[in-house]
Amino acid sequence: MQLSRIITNRKIDPHPANDLVYEWEDDLQQYFGVSLYYNQAIKNERYSKYIPLLLNWLQTYDPAFTYEMCTYRHNGNNKRNVVPCIIDFYIRKPWQVKLWYAQYWRNPAICVSSREVYEYLQSILHSPKIHHLPLSISDRYRITPDTRFEKKYDILLAGRQNPVLKEFFTRYLNEHPDITFVRRDFADGKAVYVDHTGAYISPTDSREIYITLMRSARACMYSTPGIDGSRQTNGFSQVTPHFLEIIASGCHPLLRYPKNADTDFYELPSFGEHLADYEQFSRALDSARREPVDMNRYSRYMQAHYTSAVADQLRQILQRL
Repeated sequence: MQLSRIITNRKIDPHPANDLVYEWEDDLQQYFGVSLYYNQAIKNERYSKYIPLLLNWLQTYDPAFTYEMCTYRHNGNNKRNVVPCIIDFYIRKPWQVKLWYAQYWRNPAICVSSREVYEYLQSILHSPKIHHLPLSISDRYRITPDTRFEKKYDILLAGRQNPVLKEFFTRYLNEHPDITFVRRDFADGKAVYVDHTGAYISPTDSREIYITLMRSARACMYSTPGIDGSRQTNGFSQVTPHFLEIIASGCHPLLRYPKNADTDFYELPSFGEHLADYEQFSRALDSARREPVDMNRYSRYMQAHYTSAVADQLRQILQRL
């Protein structure tokens, strides 16, 4: 299969939370030398129930790849020329899995981003159509052994916070009032960043600001979704791109994670132990405040996790179709 299009929802859903996905799409577009196909919103509510049928008719007929954010199909991608990659997959019951799979009967291949999900699906479906296509970080964030970031803060607190790590940090802050940090807060209904003194660092929550602040921090807390009841994931706990952002920004990750196929795939244990108690957390953060990261090791690790590496895997999948 020779790819011709990358299908994108950026005109339908331009929310900043999806910027990461749109970066992947841009990298894939450049790697394959193809064009973007923009899904269009159908605004007439009278015909809303016909949206899947209409989009299936309107959709490009060129060989295409697309990211699907969840397992609910609503955009007419069940076509012989489309290879989808599903990101958030939390279906657990076997009968639900089989019903989900039936919605993809026309697709020549189905990719899932989670290694844990991939292995679970194969245990039920044993399907050669299903492939693991891991999440990544754009090549625009590529680092080398000589990359250096100026570290102004001890830790960045951004995104959804794990309740246990948050409790650990609150205790650490009480015991170490000299720690410097930046956290995301809300003012007048908008996300902003403030530092440990309460001063505003940025009045916006753009991806550019987020990456800049990540690169300015020595450490960042990270947990897989689902652990400690932080999200309802039906027992799945896949590694998210936030972990790769931490590494690509030269930060020490402070980790809580289970042992599963995803955490093994991304080698989380090699970056730090699962912080089961406050004493472990305190030691890890003390160390992160003192010691620089090994950028030589970090840059070697990241070679397998840039979007260009995932594009190579996608090309191999397509060549077999």
